[in-house]
Amino acid sequence: MSVVTSEFRKRLGLQFFADNMPNTIEEIEQRLSAIQVELESPEANIEALNGEVDKLIAKRNQLKANAEKRSNLLNQIANITGGTPFQGLNPPQIPEQRNNQEFTVGSPEYRSAWLKNLHCSQVYTPSLTEQEKRAFTTVTDSAGAVVPTQVSNTIITKVKQFAPLLDKINLLRVPGNVTFAVEKEVKDAKAHTENENITPDADTLTKITLSAYEITKLVQVSKSVIMMSISAFESWLTDMIARKMAEQISKVIISGAGSTEGTGIESAAAWTNDTNAVEVGSAASLATNDVLKLISLLPGGYDARAEFLMSKKTLFVDFMPLQDKSKNNIVTTEGKDYYIYGYHVVLDERIKEHEAYLGDLYTVVGNMPEDVTITSAFDINTNSYKFLGCAMFDCKPSQADAFVKLKKADG
Repeated sequence: MSVVTSEFRKRLGLQFFADNMPNTIEEIEQRLSAIQVELESPEANIEALNGEVDKLIAKRNQLKANAEKRSNLLNQIANITGGTPFQGLNPPQIPEQRNNQEFTVGSPEYRSAWLKNLHCSQVYTPSLTEQEKRAFTTVTDSAGAVVPTQVSNTIITKVKQFAPLLDKINLLRVPGNVTFAVEKEVKDAKAHTENENITPDADTLTKITLSAYEITKLVQVSKSVIMMSISAFESWLTDMIARKMAEQISKVIISGAGSTEGTGIESAAAWTNDTNAVEVGSAASLATNDVLKLISLLPGGYDARAEFLMSKKTLFVDFMPLQDKSKNNIVTTEGKDYYIYGYHVVLDERIKEHEAYLGDLYTVVGNMPEDVTITSAFDINTNSYKFLGCAMFDCKPSQADAFVKLKKADG
């Protein structure tokens, strides 16, 4: 009796599905789930499965498009005939339009309805499918329409792309105010004599409280925004709001004053020459010894995560001239990343020219207590649409000695 190999069985299965393409969305999704399992096997025929997945996705998209067109046509007929388009005929049963389907803020139907409603409600509302209408009505409460999960995640992802510092600090997502304790003064450990009493040291902690300050971005565009497709509108809106919010969040992390906004690195300590700062004369240029002295001022306990923080102009105007391959190798590169004496360099144009920080960015604690919200309104006076993005953010350095600063004397 011959033995049928697993490879033969896989090929047989692939051929079967190639000749018997699923005809419904549910069957397609079942096949896609089965392919996920097959891909976990090291013997999986990747090339064949890749081709099959492309065909399945294309057919699924076609079925969904046809279903939406069918639904729109039925709605148009219902509007003309007074809500009785079938006259005794049963409407086609579409998998996406099951009446018992539960909708959440993460449902695709809610996301598309939310975008259409935000885009221009008077233009797109009539084109909402029945599922989109049900999803929007079910999820929206008295407080208004919640930003869909995917849109919110997209904005947060883009904010982190445009504000790299947000990924480097200790970012919390805790609702409301946050209070945490950090070491203020900790005595050194002592040698202990056997059987002698141990007296506790007077170690102290200090409490740091983070609240929530609003960061907003108002985008105003002409009525021509209705000419955008929904997908183009989503990409444009999330990019615009995320970029501007990222700029403000980065500014707060670096130089926030701490009164009506978060406390930035600049306010972490009083910068004292030879203690936690190195000052270059107003008419002088940065020297190698200045860089070495700055590094020496940072306590060794922060070295593992320490990074330089400066503008690109400062890197190339002040630090690059110190580079001399025949004598030293102060600045090195790996791809597009720069390193100064082995410390990674984070570039941010919000830092003043000729200034730089060296320290552990993770000691800065931030909190974003709620997701970004977006609201829209039509301004009749300007014949334009306004979109307001709002986020809550606060931050504060938790260790005063975790940074040292390079500064330039006033001229």
